[in-house]
Amino acid sequence: MDTTRIALKTSAWERVGDALIVACDPTVQIELEDPYGQAEMLLRALSAGPWTLRELQQHLEDEGLPVTIPDLLAAVRALDSLRLLADPSQQSFGYPTEDERYHSNLAFFDLFTSLERSRTELQRRLLGAHVLQLGAGGVGSTVIQHLAGLGVGRLTLLDFDVVEPRNFSRQFLYRTSDIGRSKVQRAAEWVRTFDPRIRVDVVEGQVSGPADVATLLSGVDAVSAGIDHPNTVDDWVNEACMDAGVPFVRGGISGSRLVYFSVDPGHSPCLACARKTNEEIAAGTGIDASASRLSSQLPIVNRAIGPVAGLLGSMVAFELLRYVTRYEEPQAAGTRVFWDATDGLAQRRQPWRADPGCHLCQQARERIASPIKAAA
Repeated sequence: MDTTRIALKTSAWERVGDALIVACDPTVQIELEDPYGQAEMLLRALSAGPWTLRELQQHLEDEGLPVTIPDLLAAVRALDSLRLLADPSQQSFGYPTEDERYHSNLAFFDLFTSLERSRTELQRRLLGAHVLQLGAGGVGSTVIQHLAGLGVGRLTLLDFDVVEPRNFSRQFLYRTSDIGRSKVQRAAEWVRTFDPRIRVDVVEGQVSGPADVATLLSGVDAVSAGIDHPNTVDDWVNEACMDAGVPFVRGGISGSRLVYFSVDPGHSPCLACARKTNEEIAAGTGIDASASRLSSQLPIVNRAIGPVAGLLGSMVAFELLRYVTRYEEPQAAGTRVFWDATDGLAQRRQPWRADPGCHLCQQARERIASPIKAAA
């Protein structure tokens, strides 16, 4: 902290009685108790920065507010915990091309940064991230576009399908001239054209078991799962990712409900835990049990129109962004997030229980507790 340059993020404030109302975002107002005006003097000083801590102390003393270093440090840390402070030297890359390319990303990250974690650091995490995208269909193709826009440094894309006319209601990465072409090859071409700095690896093939996923996970930071067939494919992804300690995010549509969830190995219950919960419900009695059993008998109908794919793709991309940068904690780990298309897209969350006997979760927790032993 002695050498850190400290300044106030773009803010506005006004006094209301003994309090200061500080706004750093149109929707965020912070109330600071300030009966003697010292907080306002500190904000004015910080807005004239950047300063080192000792320079700030001297400035405040010159302004008539003597303060000790320990007291000033406590005040600075309190403001930093409210995400009001930044080190201006870490606010940009210093290269006009890079700052322009990631301008909006940096502005978004500014809402979540502090003196300890800059917005350029979060963008660098994206630039160094490797995401595996399984499936380049409705949701997957949208996720690919979002990840490319964010600036993820490396993508591995897997699919076996070709572009068909029925895809155009929701897969806007493709063009009519692409009909009959490999989706994954066309998706890779799109990414390379969009941003040549992104490394793209292509795997043309299907997933027929956990091993097919496991072979692709070396160096991968997160997985986006967007394959619908066969029905057991999500379980295979879950097994491979849990074994490797790699988080994955899944988005899709079930009947009238849009849904996405994620699994954070060693921290959230895995998909096998959710399956056991579902089996216990189906084996029971009552309305929930009947609904579960009847749902499994209905045919699967693809109702994923463009807005559905767009919403799910953006939510999956957001969750992947959380995993690879940790700008905030994952929001759907061990939790299904639903939107009901027949109820105005009303949202609800449905966490699932951890199975105490789940060996996949147990192994993941052991890996975190003793990574060297787990690796051996």
